[in-house]
Amino acid sequence: MATTTTSGGSGTAPGPGPVAPFTVRDGLAVYRIGQGDPVLLMPAPHRFTRPGLPETDAMIDSLLALGRQVVTFDPPGSGHSTRPARLSEGELRDCADEALTACGIDVPIDAIGYSMAGLVLLGYALDRPTRVARLVLVGTGTGGNAYMKAPGALWNRSHPDFAGLAALGILHTLWPRRATETLLNNYIHRRSFVDRRLATRDPLTPGDWVRRQRGNPEWHRIAKRLDYSPRLCEIAVPTLVLCGTHDPQFPVSASLQLAEGIGGARSVFFERSGHFPFIEEPDAFWSEVRAFWQP
Repeated sequence: MATTTTSGGSGTAPGPGPVAPFTVRDGLAVYRIGQGDPVLLMPAPHRFTRPGLPETDAMIDSLLALGRQVVTFDPPGSGHSTRPARLSEGELRDCADEALTACGIDVPIDAIGYSMAGLVLLGYALDRPTRVARLVLVGTGTGGNAYMKAPGALWNRSHPDFAGLAALGILHTLWPRRATETLLNNYIHRRSFVDRRLATRDPLTPGDWVRRQRGNPEWHRIAKRLDYSPRLCEIAVPTLVLCGTHDPQFPVSASLQLAEGIGGARSVFFERSGHFPFIEEPDAFWSEVRAFWQP
């Protein structure tokens, strides 16, 4: 395992704007964006990591700037995907297979995923080893224990803002509507940045108190039970692990576990970043990815 800590310039990579799906196949919206060698951008099953959302659009835009073609999809039940979500551990693996097939890709390709999408991508690389050529895991971990119990994680009492999170979580449990979801997500999102000026806020309207929520919180119950740590040694492809030093969602310990368990993995930590180093330190972040993907 090679480990590096870096500190780069700050700023936000601009998103590409609205993008239409390349195709909708059996209710699954598949995107094929740009030219060049394809890279699989794994979305997240809780529906908050997909095209059209700010952080995902920033990542897509930067991948395009590297001269890569982005292959991704809307998780079932979100975006342009019309098929209902069955929300299982293997659902997005099957969707990724469908997306690659729809794009005519039958050889191993590079893949990247951040946060919960990184956890899904890790499972995909373990379950579909012939599909992935090189793996980039950003701000993620091996499963529930890696982030729920980690020192400094927003999800436990070791974080100074846990009490506020717990209060909003209880409110959302009692009244699971878009308003309480938005309040909770805005609270988490703001605390996921070192420079909180970069944190976007979803607006809240009076009607949101009766509208259905956008996300799928049931995924978190699945994620808490996952533990890929005993299988990390099965990852045989080149792997880059990237994490913000101040990440409160998947703290540094989660990335260290990944890097130590995956043979030959390289890890890089960004000193001025929280959960989104590709937004807070885009130059340093994408320099690492570019170097990793060079032939």
